[in-house]
Amino acid sequence: MGASNSKSERVYVYGNDVPIGFTPQLQEKLVRDAESASTKPESPKQTAPAPASSAASDIDEKVDALVAKELARILEKNQLDDMKARDRNASTTELLNEIRDISRQIQASPSTKSPTFAKALQARDRVAACLRDNSGRALDCWSEVAEFRALTATMEKEFAAGSN
Repeated sequence: MGASNSKSERVYVYGNDVPIGFTPQLQEKLVRDAESASTKPESPKQTAPAPASSAASDIDEKVDALVAKELARILEKNQLDDMKARDRNASTTELLNEIRDISRQIQASPSTKSPTFAKALQARDRVAACLRDNSGRALDCWSEVAEFRALTATMEKEFAAGSN
């Protein structure tokens, strides 16, 4: 009934834009098999093979070599993709940490704690409320806008004086 939804099985979707993932154990086994196939000596049983079986064994060897080469290429590509994904995750984490640090610095800055800053925030809210109330008649909010502009000019002067 509902038990199939509670199973935690991995679902693999293969498409043109989805890279195929292999487990590290499978990758290692394929590499070992490819290396052993390329270094495998001729079997001593076949001392005088028939011409048809010799051609078949040559083809088999070529196919095995091509398969091993292709598997090695796929494994290398998957490893590069994994490394790129790790780099992206690391850079994203670094960026998020940097954003958090900057926002902490902004919160701790004295300009956000000044009484002028609080008044400017209230004036900004009054401008937004006036524009909402007078939709289509923005010119009716000239007094709120003038007050907000005066407070921001005062804040700019305070900031410039504080940075000297």
